[in-house]
Amino acid sequence: MFGIRKKVAGTAKKAGLLTGGLLLCMVGAAFLTVAGWITLVPMIGLETTAFVISAIYFGLGLILLGVASSSDDSSTSESVSPSVKASATSSAPKPDSPTSPEAPPLMQAFMYGLQAGSQAEKARH
Repeated sequence: MFGIRKKVAGTAKKAGLLTGGLLLCMVGAAFLTVAGWITLVPMIGLETTAFVISAIYFGLGLILLGVASSSDDSSTSESVSPSVKASATSSAPKPDSPTSPEAPPLMQAFMYGLQAGSQAEKARH
């Protein structure tokens, strides 16, 4: 019982520190944005400054999304048991072959490239 309370208290402390740190980082990012705005407007103009700052935030957002999605894939695949993985892969529908007659030519080319890429990836490992 006391072990659970200790773990809950530790988790709450960690969550509080992370929340406080995130809040301080957001305030710092806001001040840095304003400082960058004030510095860049006289040098490169209003429109270019807006473009540069928004591009920086957009790029950082894309990087964070990429990091989050790549780490999410590895953690979910490790937490799933092998029997669940086997049943999930066996019940998944098989993709059409690249040369199926009902697929449009663009789709055939895409499937051919996808298949070639997966074969190259298998050959590399």
